[in-house]
Amino acid sequence: MDWRGYLIALFSLIWIANVYMSLFFKIRIDIKKEGIEVKIENEKLAK
Repeated sequence: MDWRGYLIALFSLIWIANVYMSLFFKIRIDIKKEGIEVKIENEKLAK
């Protein structure tokens, strides 16, 4: 119940936020990549 607990909580909060953000961006990039691949396939089929 002293300042060390607050310090550990602060660093763990930052670490958890970084994990969530990296997962979010990885999923977002994967979705965007799949969308681009679908557009390329549609353009190939249209020709």
